[in-house]
Amino acid sequence: MQSRALALLLCLGASGAGAQTPFYQGKQFAILVNLSTGGPTDTEARLLARHLGKHIAGNPAVIVRNMTGAGGIVAANWLGQVAPNDGLTMGFFSSIPSSSASAIPSLKIDVTRLGYVGAGSGVSVTYARKDTGGGLASPDDLVNRKEVWVGGLAVDSDKDLRLRLQFDLLGLKYKYVTGYPGAADIRLALQRGEIHVTSESLPSYRGAVEPALVDKGIVIPVWFDNPDEANVSRPREAGDIPATNFHDFFRRVKGKAPEGPLWEAFDTMNTLSRGFERILVMAPNTPKEALDAVRKALVDLRNDEEFRRDSIAMMKFTPDYDTSAGTEKIFIEKSRPNPAYVAFFEKYIEDGKTASMKN
Repeated sequence: MQSRALALLLCLGASGAGAQTPFYQGKQFAILVNLSTGGPTDTEARLLARHLGKHIAGNPAVIVRNMTGAGGIVAANWLGQVAPNDGLTMGFFSSIPSSSASAIPSLKIDVTRLGYVGAGSGVSVTYARKDTGGGLASPDDLVNRKEVWVGGLAVDSDKDLRLRLQFDLLGLKYKYVTGYPGAADIRLALQRGEIHVTSESLPSYRGAVEPALVDKGIVIPVWFDNPDEANVSRPREAGDIPATNFHDFFRRVKGKAPEGPLWEAFDTMNTLSRGFERILVMAPNTPKEALDAVRKALVDLRNDEEFRRDSIAMMKFTPDYDTSAGTEKIFIEKSRPNPAYVAFFEKYIEDGKTASMKN
């Protein structure tokens, strides 16, 4: 009896010793946003931060940090070159896959070496002041206005490149003003009358632009961008926005579908930037245990009713982050520079430097 009891105690002791403490227990987890506060990336990251910790084993405290510069590239470089690979910082980035694919010189890292956690697709909305060029009664009026000022982040940011490509495809004359730290700063510049047109993805468009600018009759949406521009189905997230995607806007005002090198460049960049609107990554060589814990939390978040209610109240849609190996593979493949794509954008960016007016 004594030997059996001793054996049982030894087994229990071994079981207790083998039980692992959750990786994140007693730790603080930071979500690093590569753009400024008040913009769509920041808005969505702060929503995520309020709910993510309860789904991560160990329930770490979750905070948000912002690191701005070069249209979001400064934070990506820091995560890839400087950040410790301790699993305590996750980049919540916009624009980085498309910057990598077009080999933006300021991006100094190989983004495919970052620790992939997940990705989210989304929609962005281009909107204009209603008094642009004497007034806009409808989105189509924009194509007949001669004095249009377009605002952006940096000459090599995908936000700026997509807007410039769209205006060039339409054959519109415009002045290009760039160098604003973030979407919120561009929005304020538009309210001051420094610019007439810009774009934002849905979190801040729904949360800030609609109530403060659309509902008050200051701006109107002119088109939106979604991952598959040629798809005739309207994306769920676009909901009740009184506009069409850019492909359909162009076809309506020009009487034909867009085509040619400019369209191919825009479509490639747009598919990447909208398909990977948010990329969630950690430093290279982050422990698999950390990556797996956060991936699992993102999957569990899909069944969080409180998160869903918060998202609908703030953005009118619930973001979903794809953590699958298949999407990671696509991210790696699409983020690798394509020589023809790189050559096109090297020249296009240089042209933008010549044309831009710094704010």
